[in-house]
Amino acid sequence: MKKYSRWILFGADAVSVALAYWLAFQLRFDFSVPAGESSHFLFSLPLVLVLRLAAFHYFGLYRGIWRYASMGDLVSIFKAVAASQVLLAAAVLFVWHGGFPRSVLIIGPILTILFVGGTRFLIRATRDMRYKKVPARRRTRVLIFGAGDLGESVLRELKRKGHGYQAVGFLDDDSSLWHHRIHGVPILGGRKELCRAIESSAVDEVIIAVNHSRGPLIKDLMFLCESGGCRVEFRTVPTLEEHLSHKSAGFPVRKLEFSDLLPRKKTALDMAAVAGALAGRAVLVTGAGGTIGAELCRQVLRYGPKKLVMLDNHNTAMFYIEKELAAAGHAAAIVPVMGDVCDETLLENLFSVHKPAAVFHAAAHKHVPLMEINPQEAVKNNTLGTYALAQAAVKHGAERFLFVSTDKAVRPSSVMGATKRLGEMAVRAFAGVNGTRFMSVRFGNVLGSSGSVVKIFQEQLQAGGPLTVTHPEATRYFMTVEESVQLILQACAMGRGGEIFVLNMGTPVKVADLARNLIVLNGLRPDKDIQISYTGMRPGEKMYEELFRDEDVRRDTGHPDIFMAVPEENDMELLKEQMSELRLLTELPDPAPVVDKIRRLIPSYTGKPVPAKS
Repeated sequence: MKKYSRWILFGADAVSVALAYWLAFQLRFDFSVPAGESSHFLFSLPLVLVLRLAAFHYFGLYRGIWRYASMGDLVSIFKAVAASQVLLAAAVLFVWHGGFPRSVLIIGPILTILFVGGTRFLIRATRDMRYKKVPARRRTRVLIFGAGDLGESVLRELKRKGHGYQAVGFLDDDSSLWHHRIHGVPILGGRKELCRAIESSAVDEVIIAVNHSRGPLIKDLMFLCESGGCRVEFRTVPTLEEHLSHKSAGFPVRKLEFSDLLPRKKTALDMAAVAGALAGRAVLVTGAGGTIGAELCRQVLRYGPKKLVMLDNHNTAMFYIEKELAAAGHAAAIVPVMGDVCDETLLENLFSVHKPAAVFHAAAHKHVPLMEINPQEAVKNNTLGTYALAQAAVKHGAERFLFVSTDKAVRPSSVMGATKRLGEMAVRAFAGVNGTRFMSVRFGNVLGSSGSVVKIFQEQLQAGGPLTVTHPEATRYFMTVEESVQLILQACAMGRGGEIFVLNMGTPVKVADLARNLIVLNGLRPDKDIQISYTGMRPGEKMYEELFRDEDVRRDTGHPDIFMAVPEENDMELLKEQMSELRLLTELPDPAPVVDKIRRLIPSYTGKPVPAKS
């Protein structure tokens, strides 16, 4: 069918060219062409057709999809007509010398552009008319915030594919755009007109179509809706930059996510440095089935490692990440290994066989309340497992070792945070040994990770509420998993050994505000449609998470989103004897001795003492 449609368009162009050439003669002689001039028309018409159609083919007019005709097609038509006109004028002057009506050579190409271009835009117009004939009751009425290039692209996408949407207007903070129209759709005003526009135009959804500073804008729009009593669902589309980087087709409308509310800027990466650390090398990722580990696997593969060894003890998680990466074409590069980082025999075999040059240690027990009642397991996995992995890396000459830590390791109040701090200290003990560069990276909560507060809130929303928050003033740092892993890779590339890198987490967010925003994102009203319930702080939890303590020494790394911290226990290194003592204490049924040992190793630990078992 596509082949036939091109021949149909070719025939339509031939008719348009012939009609334009005939009309040029008619206009030149006021629709009374002398017999001698008619012979000029008849003899030159085949030449005109051949030159015009050949030029159309050369300039790609039959390679485009003509129902999507645009200004680019009009420019191509102009170029084709201009090129063919030069050849036609040369031929006419050579054959007919001065006897040919020269004004036809001016009128003809103008009419050709109008007729050929008009054919294409008529096809596009009829398609748009078919969209407009869809009954209004079957379409969602939307308001587009952002009357720039992205907003215009979204409108064209909606009109082109339908999507069941009807755009009723634009909003934009640029007052110079107000009361103008884009493709017939009015620009109604700025953000202060939001509620009025929603009510007057019976808007169902607001599509956010801006490229920069989305977080503060979306929060403000949601506040305006909440304070004005407007009930509407917010949606968004990829930015132009995201669209180009992912090479996606069109601008798919999607629901807003909490990550859209974060006031984050694009992360600056030194791609060459990261590629230099990973390309052509064997890379090991522990905890490969987890949120951070899986994203590390995805992003590491972009840099062309010789092989990617994925270690995890969770069978189902490993199954899904291995399946995903194999489907993406990486089957030959990935090596899934089931096992535990505490298994020293497994680690010895893994390093002997695969000889990883870079190690990303993301395996951990991370849930604070669970680790409070299971401190022995927290120490085994987060501290002893880290030490065992570091030992294997040193023994087999790995080039780089990066330990994924947490902001909870700063002045830890929980067993989980304390064991991660011990992991940092264990890693630092190996810095500079056998040439391996050891480093740690701290950051806060990752959006969408398993067991994260955002996922819990989403589950509670689906159940009709309430959303449970520990305390009205509890605050947390949040960042997306993609951004956190990008910064992990950057830190790994820049590390020289012994550093504790701290990622710039932006502005901390009140968990209660997070809950309210998620309720509004789903088109509901906080405390009316969905309640927020305060449950009290759980054991080991902090009111405010910290990236640095006031007395910590902070050093610049040269990267705007990566800092370096020198903690209180700067001179404290976990030696082999201390590891042996911790291992023995984890074998005891009573958790109190291992917690007491943690307290002696980390003076800043503020967790409550564990009562001894009788």
